[in-house]
Amino acid sequence: MPVEPMPTGEYRVIQQRTAAPQETSAVAAVADYGTPGQPEVVSVGDFRLIAMVVGAVGTGAIAATSDDHTMVFLLVSALLGAAAGESFGFGLSRWAEVVRLHRVVRWRVWLSVLTVLAIACTLVALTPVIVNGGDTKNLTERGIALSAVAIGGGLSSAATLAAVKQVASYPLPGTPGQQLDALLRLRTMCTRMLSQLGILVLLVMGVNAAATGFGAKLDQGVVLFSGVVASFVVGTMYTPTAAMLRRRGALFVAEHFSLADIPAADLVEAAENKAKLEKMLGLDQTTIGELKAALVVLSPIVIGLVATAIQGYVK
Repeated sequence: MPVEPMPTGEYRVIQQRTAAPQETSAVAAVADYGTPGQPEVVSVGDFRLIAMVVGAVGTGAIAATSDDHTMVFLLVSALLGAAAGESFGFGLSRWAEVVRLHRVVRWRVWLSVLTVLAIACTLVALTPVIVNGGDTKNLTERGIALSAVAIGGGLSSAATLAAVKQVASYPLPGTPGQQLDALLRLRTMCTRMLSQLGILVLLVMGVNAAATGFGAKLDQGVVLFSGVVASFVVGTMYTPTAAMLRRRGALFVAEHFSLADIPAADLVEAAENKAKLEKMLGLDQTTIGELKAALVVLSPIVIGLVATAIQGYVK
């Protein structure tokens, strides 16, 4: 039997208590590490790694179909595929998180995703019409395939953003603390997805920039237009959700943190705490400000405009 030393130099026996059957079952319910002998399920991280590899190999193969491709075009295309795979896996992870914690009407999500998909495909198809007066060389088969990979990588995020918008459309259940926790969690989730999508925007522009000057010799305006299209699609996905989250956050603050009944001596402190909470919930920002702050989505347009202007001046 186990013993332990006492200050007097003697030893005493440690009495061990066997857990009751109901306690054992309760612990097992809280920490379920699986049944021994069962195969392990592929983790989310493993899936995202597989998606990155598949995306990089796929877009690299698409870029390699050109007889006179450059190494830069090949590398940027592979990076686009890897980023698309990572974005798709990340969006799926966030989707699983949302549907696990909140009830979601699936057909409404599908409607939002199909709307985004229709907008993206229409804008890509209009590239020859808008850029250089309808020159069909500005929309190649490789360009369509790479655009499809980028769009596919963002579809899971589009579904998740639509689900978050749906959740924020209704009053959140639970105590004020639980509601605040849900609002902060949903806002952080959306911000992270926006950063992922912003990387895709940058790489879409990078692929088109690397494709100019060889093969079909795309018009330089395609680089700018691709950034505009990608930014507009991301904005279409993100703007309704961000606006709905801010509205739900404003209603939450107005309901639970009103200054109307605060004593005059405590007004300053209460107002400061309220301002901090509003900042945490993003109520001090606009959608355009969030898009600009997330790396990303509008900065490529500015960069493309400057680059195009410089190139036109040099010519």
